[in-house]
Amino acid sequence: MALFDDNYVLTDEQFCEGLQKQEMLHNPKKSGIVFKCDDEYMYTDVSDKHTLLFGSTGSKKTRNFCIPSVFAIGSAGESMIISDPKGEIYLRTSGYLSSLDYNVRVINFRNPCSSECWNPLIVPYRCYKSGNADKALEMVADLTSQIKGRIHSEKDNYWEESATSLLFSIIIMLFEIARSEKEVNFASITKIRGYISSSDDKEKDIFWDLVEQFKDNIFVKGRINSILSIKNTDKTLGCVLSTFDTMLQDVLINRERLSMLSHMTFEYDEIFTKKTVIYLILPDEKTTFHFLASIFIKQLYEYLIDRSYFLGGEMPIRVNYILDEFSNLPYIKDMPAMISAARSRNIRFFIIVQSAAQLECRYKEEAKTIKSNCANWIFLPSREMELLREISELCGQVYVDDRGYRPLFSISSLQCLKVGYEDSQALVLRNNMRPYVTWIKDFSLYPQAKFQPLDLKSNSFGDMEIVSVAQFMVKKLENDSAITPEISRFQFE
Repeated sequence: MALFDDNYVLTDEQFCEGLQKQEMLHNPKKSGIVFKCDDEYMYTDVSDKHTLLFGSTGSKKTRNFCIPSVFAIGSAGESMIISDPKGEIYLRTSGYLSSLDYNVRVINFRNPCSSECWNPLIVPYRCYKSGNADKALEMVADLTSQIKGRIHSEKDNYWEESATSLLFSIIIMLFEIARSEKEVNFASITKIRGYISSSDDKEKDIFWDLVEQFKDNIFVKGRINSILSIKNTDKTLGCVLSTFDTMLQDVLINRERLSMLSHMTFEYDEIFTKKTVIYLILPDEKTTFHFLASIFIKQLYEYLIDRSYFLGGEMPIRVNYILDEFSNLPYIKDMPAMISAARSRNIRFFIIVQSAAQLECRYKEEAKTIKSNCANWIFLPSREMELLREISELCGQVYVDDRGYRPLFSISSLQCLKVGYEDSQALVLRNNMRPYVTWIKDFSLYPQAKFQPLDLKSNSFGDMEIVSVAQFMVKKLENDSAITPEISRFQFE
């Protein structure tokens, strides 16, 4: 049986016809994922199609596909958001991108002292203050939902729902009472929350007096009323506060990380006004802070979609999400819809997962939509039987004399794709095209690999500005009446 019969498998010439033949150090107008390479050229997909890569641990998915694709996309001056476990992609690509005058940003969840500062509250706060309250509320709802997801339980979600309502309410109240965006941070949220369980009755009253000022606010009325309903039930309120604290403990437990999340040292507009790369460096030994990366990915995407309406319907510079170890990131709400809508906005996704089972565990039924929205599939050696069967069936069958129909790629042949030090094989399934077994090189053989990485910036944190609820209440009461006895309780803060 001729397994790679030209009648069933693309020839080299046929496969390369649909790709851009790109010199290693050439700077084309467009580029994309590297699907094939030799000593002089890399063959890239310049279309707007999304790509999904399956590769188990040790299959060299980062070294053979992810890093070379960053080289290729960078050569065309397209913007990128890269999830980067271990910081390996930054180490291998930042020097080359800097040589191309890229605007290089690093959000380092592993080491906040070597990071840009990013405050997930600032963009919704600006929307709220600019009169776009609906968009602000959507972003706050996404933010609180992502935080809640860290402790989600299928058994009894009353406590987490109540804690999420409390967090949502505090954020909106903070938006109203903050004197500037410098006070809009998680430290201020903690300050407001701290009044509720204070041992000092005057401090405790400050929170409930504040809530009274917002009980008719149409944006938070329902959520605040649910909190007011348990005001005098100490046990229930205590359980809600305990859940609230658990939700935020990983943000608040480290002062450096809390400071990193207290303000912004860059703007989202950079991603479409100049060629920009944002590395999200994540610890690979634990997933504690991965939820912050998921929040960033979703919030930036929502911002870009919103801005696209004012930019002619699409990004003026193509934006590429390169999401390594995607299924290790916490669930991102509306991910199938994000992928579906991205293409028309000049946004492209390259999703890298270890296994289909991991993706399905994270996204359940939505995993099918994510897979179907990715026109390009790359398969690297795996022992995952369900995925092997799916890939084998997608490749189709071939008729063999005296033996009938047989899989074009059997499960055993898929397991035998070569993984070498310099050259490796991968099976590529592209939209409306027959299968192809490609050869790809390790990133170290690319000339771009010679560039030394940029030094990570050193971040010295100043003092955080924290909102003063007492000042807000004094001013509010003074405006309501010339002399109010209640003002005295706020003087001690």
